[in-house]
Amino acid sequence: MTEARYLLAGDVGGTKTHLGLFDAATLTPLDVQTFASHDFPNLPAMLDAFLGGCTWRCQAACIGAAGPVLDGICRITNLTWAVRADELCRVLNCPAFVINDLEAKGNGIHLLPRSDFHYLQTGIPRTGHAALIAAGTGLGECTLFWDGSRHVAVPSEGGHASFSPSDPTEAALLAYLWETYEHVSWERVVSGTFGFKHIYTFLRDTGRAAGSPDLEALAEQQGYGIAVAHFAAAGLPIAVATMERFVALYGAEAGNLALKTLAVGGVFIGGGIAPKILPWLTQGGFLRAFVAKGRFRHFLEQVPVAVILNEQTALLGAADYAKRHTES
Repeated sequence: MTEARYLLAGDVGGTKTHLGLFDAATLTPLDVQTFASHDFPNLPAMLDAFLGGCTWRCQAACIGAAGPVLDGICRITNLTWAVRADELCRVLNCPAFVINDLEAKGNGIHLLPRSDFHYLQTGIPRTGHAALIAAGTGLGECTLFWDGSRHVAVPSEGGHASFSPSDPTEAALLAYLWETYEHVSWERVVSGTFGFKHIYTFLRDTGRAAGSPDLEALAEQQGYGIAVAHFAAAGLPIAVATMERFVALYGAEAGNLALKTLAVGGVFIGGGIAPKILPWLTQGGFLRAFVAKGRFRHFLEQVPVAVILNEQTALLGAADYAKRHTES
């Protein structure tokens, strides 16, 4: 192959990592695979499994990684890896970039068709800033800054900001978690790793709902997110209460983000959890919490709110980033 016409993109998370090869001209995905992050000691080992034996030559690479990126290095928040741009350059023998995973996803949003979104609230779309919030293994947040012609994704670590309760039950939840954590962040209550478990054990331990040995047994095997979703669908009271509280907390923080970014262009809900609990998000609890901001209720009622259904958004955004930053 005499000319590199391919882009490598990655979306590295604490649980799963998506890798893809894209046509450099059209951003068409040519090969996309998903790996369990904990099955590999580092990203180069995973790349070897993805690319091994193939003749692909990359024009450029971009990896979206779940954590702050400083000097081209991302130490994954919920994984032992460090993803380094200089190491990727050597391994792949091409220009390589490391950006925050929410920045990658934010870059991909404008490339999606409307069919890749489920609108919880159509609102009144306006030209201006937007925002992205994504609960998965952790909780990511990103501003989509409107520069006058396009949205520029500005990453943050807002998911680690201090959790603030909205009612007496959530105040009790905060006090309960203070018994374990010196600092209680939003990620402790809205994420796959922590949120479902913390809400469930709070409801059980404070006598607000009866615990379920069957749910806890399933959670030991597959995690609290899967267990709560399974038993909530069956109508188990503590599972339903856990899911409803999780959805309300998700909506409350999404509303906070909309206010902080003046997201007149919309709030997008990303991450792996939202599409899996879409029936619960559409029942109204998310939006009730989203708009419950006192004098700014009317403003938030006008903000479009959409769930991203395409799980390859971050890959597409990373590929687009690599293309834009290597074009002459």
